[in-house]
Amino acid sequence: FPSGLAAKPVDLKKDSPARAEFSTAVLGRPVGAVETYWQQQIFAGKEVPPPSKASDDEVLAFVRATPGAIGYVSAGASTSGVKVITVR
Repeated sequence: FPSGLAAKPVDLKKDSPARAEFSTAVLGRPVGAVETYWQQQIFAGKEVPPPSKASDDEVLAFVRATPGAIGYVSAGASTSGVKVITVR
Protein backbone atom coordinates (compact mmCIF):
# COMPACT_ATOMS: atom_id res chain seq x y z
CA PHE A 1 0.00 0.00 0.00
CA PRO A 2 1.15 3.60 -0.48
CA SER A 3 1.73 3.87 3.29
CA GLY A 4 4.27 1.05 3.11
CA LEU A 5 2.01 -1.31 5.03
CA ALA A 6 1.99 -4.84 3.61
CA ALA A 7 -1.35 -6.11 2.32
CA LYS A 8 -2.90 -8.92 4.35
CA PRO A 9 -5.45 -10.64 2.12
CA VAL A 10 -8.33 -12.75 3.40
CA ASP A 11 -10.51 -15.19 1.44
CA LEU A 12 -14.04 -16.42 1.82
CA LYS A 13 -14.54 -20.18 2.31
CA LYS A 14 -13.90 -22.25 -0.79
CA ASP A 15 -17.57 -23.03 -1.54
CA SER A 16 -18.66 -19.38 -1.37
CA PRO A 17 -20.29 -18.07 -4.57
CA ALA A 18 -18.50 -14.74 -4.02
CA ARG A 19 -15.15 -16.55 -3.89
CA ALA A 20 -15.92 -18.36 -7.15
CA GLU A 21 -16.82 -15.05 -8.79
CA PHE A 22 -13.74 -13.28 -7.42
CA SER A 23 -11.41 -16.09 -8.44
CA THR A 24 -12.73 -16.20 -11.99
CA ALA A 25 -13.15 -12.45 -12.56
CA VAL A 26 -10.08 -11.11 -10.77
CA LEU A 27 -7.58 -13.97 -10.65
CA GLY A 28 -8.62 -15.47 -13.98
CA ARG A 29 -8.76 -18.98 -12.54
CA PRO A 30 -11.41 -21.15 -10.90
CA VAL A 31 -11.20 -21.76 -7.15
CA GLY A 32 -9.77 -25.28 -7.69
CA ALA A 33 -6.85 -23.91 -9.72
CA VAL A 34 -6.12 -21.30 -7.05
CA GLU A 35 -6.15 -24.02 -4.37
CA THR A 36 -3.74 -26.10 -6.46
CA TYR A 37 -1.40 -23.09 -6.72
CA TRP A 38 -1.38 -22.69 -2.95
CA GLN A 39 -0.76 -26.40 -2.40
CA GLN A 40 2.28 -26.15 -4.66
CA GLN A 41 3.54 -23.08 -2.78
CA ILE A 42 3.16 -24.84 0.57
CA PHE A 43 4.87 -27.99 -0.71
CA ALA A 44 7.76 -25.93 -2.06
CA GLY A 45 8.11 -24.18 1.30
CA LYS A 46 7.47 -20.77 -0.24
CA GLU A 47 4.23 -19.26 1.02
CA VAL A 48 0.93 -20.06 2.68
CA PRO A 49 -2.52 -19.04 1.45
CA PRO A 50 -4.47 -16.21 3.02
CA PRO A 51 -6.75 -17.16 5.89
CA SER A 52 -10.30 -17.95 4.88
CA LYS A 53 -13.43 -16.88 6.70
CA ALA A 54 -16.85 -18.51 6.70
CA SER A 55 -18.93 -15.43 5.93
CA ASP A 56 -18.96 -11.87 4.65
CA ASP A 57 -19.32 -10.66 8.24
CA GLU A 58 -16.19 -12.56 9.30
CA VAL A 59 -14.20 -11.14 6.37
CA LEU A 60 -15.35 -7.62 7.22
CA ALA A 61 -14.50 -8.09 10.92
CA PHE A 62 -11.00 -9.29 9.94
CA VAL A 63 -10.51 -6.29 7.63
CA ARG A 64 -11.71 -3.84 10.30
CA ALA A 65 -9.45 -5.36 12.96
CA THR A 66 -6.29 -5.99 10.92
CA PRO A 67 -4.10 -3.14 9.65
CA GLY A 68 -3.41 -3.68 5.94
CA ALA A 69 -6.14 -6.28 5.54
CA ILE A 70 -7.94 -6.54 2.22
CA GLY A 71 -10.76 -8.85 1.25
CA TYR A 72 -13.84 -9.26 -0.88
CA VAL A 73 -17.45 -9.89 0.04
CA SER A 74 -20.73 -10.61 -1.69
CA ALA A 75 -22.46 -7.78 -3.49
CA GLY A 76 -24.90 -6.14 -1.11
CA ALA A 77 -22.96 -6.98 2.07
CA SER A 78 -23.02 -4.28 4.73
CA THR A 79 -19.58 -2.70 4.38
CA SER A 80 -19.76 0.07 6.93
CA GLY A 81 -16.44 0.87 8.53
CA VAL A 82 -14.27 -0.26 5.61
CA LYS A 83 -13.09 1.38 2.40
CA VAL A 84 -14.90 -0.15 -0.57
CA ILE A 85 -13.30 -0.63 -3.96
CA THR A 86 -15.65 -1.81 -6.68
CA VAL A 87 -14.22 -4.30 -9.17
CA ARG A 88 -15.80 -4.29 -12.60
